[in-house]
Amino acid sequence: MLHVLRKYESVKGVIERCNRTVLETLESGTLREAKIAAESFRNGGKRLRPALMILSSMVPGGKSIDEADDKLIDLAAAVELIHLATLFHDDVIDEVDNRRTNLSARIKYGNYVAVLAGDYVLAEALLLVNRSGLTQTMPEFLRTIRVLVRGESRETTHKFDFDISEAVYREIISEKSASLFSLACKVGAMSQNSEYVDVIGHFGWNLGMAFQMIDDLDDMIELPNGTMDCDLKNGYLALPMIRALRTLEDGHRDNLVEIIRRGEFTPADEQQIVAACRDHGGIEYAHHEILAHLNQAGHTLERFDDTESRGYLEMIIRDLKAYTDAQLTDFVKFDAASA
Repeated sequence: MLHVLRKYESVKGVIERCNRTVLETLESGTLREAKIAAESFRNGGKRLRPALMILSSMVPGGKSIDEADDKLIDLAAAVELIHLATLFHDDVIDEVDNRRTNLSARIKYGNYVAVLAGDYVLAEALLLVNRSGLTQTMPEFLRTIRVLVRGESRETTHKFDFDISEAVYREIISEKSASLFSLACKVGAMSQNSEYVDVIGHFGWNLGMAFQMIDDLDDMIELPNGTMDCDLKNGYLALPMIRALRTLEDGHRDNLVEIIRRGEFTPADEQQIVAACRDHGGIEYAHHEILAHLNQAGHTLERFDDTESRGYLEMIIRDLKAYTDAQLTDFVKFDAASA
């Protein structure tokens, strides 16, 4: 999805430095939860959030990414550890069996250990923030953790809520997902005492909103991308389904609700889900909203000089646009094949 994170040596370099800091932090722990956390971290991931933090710290002043010092790497590692903590907790809440093609920690070690691993990782993240010496960022980390918890709470409250509004959906993904993107970008700017902290934070928020909507489209059904974690089966409704349920009438709506409640989708069920979202413009609408957030993020970057770091952030936006365009094509092909 994000070719820029793997293509350029300077970007890969800071991500590798962040990875080393995370693993050194976790491997220095003696608790079993530290070992489990290190194992889960090694299973992979995009590492988008720490990359955003480093790049966002460089954009206002036009610095090169190679100028990232150890303090910034500590902050970036802290952001990634918070993300890892949310994954441990999400897997327990949603009873996820696989994470990134591997068995989830809750399956391998049990729910209690997985929760404790998440708690341990969260504590280590805050210790890294403190170690960085950039203590002006600590209140923002604490505020975001509180927002993340609130978003997770609201999302679980609205499981199988077939009357959920688009506004509530947006509030949920803003809190449980986009807030961490905003944190990454905002504290990057804060670390440089930039006057553009809020502007950079808003860039991150728009990117996070788009990223979560993209992820929701991927996880709406198991096909066409073969996802192992189908959110709709767990009762989480994405934008296309919310729009479809709002406009479907009588027996058609009841039938779709029954399919979702049953939670075991046959290929015919998935075809019906996609057809309902297509007929009521839900998939195209979600695609339009994703592009709107990505375009807004791009407009924000236009305020800054055309530097290396800005260029990398613009490439991230382009990669996400290309991916969501491919999503739309995949849904169209899937729908056509079932016709």
